[in-house]
Amino acid sequence: MGYYDGKMQEFIQKRQLDRLHFVENLRKTVLPAQIKRIQQNDKGVLKDLVLPEWLDWDLLYEWAMRFNVIENPRECVLCNSKAELGIDFNQKFICERCFFRVKVL
Repeated sequence: MGYYDGKMQEFIQKRQLDRLHFVENLRKTVLPAQIKRIQQNDKGVLKDLVLPEWLDWDLLYEWAMRFNVIENPRECVLCNSKAELGIDFNQKFICERCFFRVKVL
């Protein structure tokens, strides 16, 4: 059993379901580029993310290692350009550049 699985069991045993749901839904708030940086053990990504105190680097790293970041470029629905980094929103791909533009609005 890894660190991630141990922490998830600990959250269940201590009935900290809010923490469990936060970690399960973390994929919705972290961009693929940030996941890739976490997988590369770049702690500078912590400055970009807003995370609670109880979520330590080891748990975040173990969480990120569970995902394979897609290396193939996909077409953005907003700008129609090919991009490797971005998010899926309602089963549509939005590149990172367009996402940040929309986020600022």
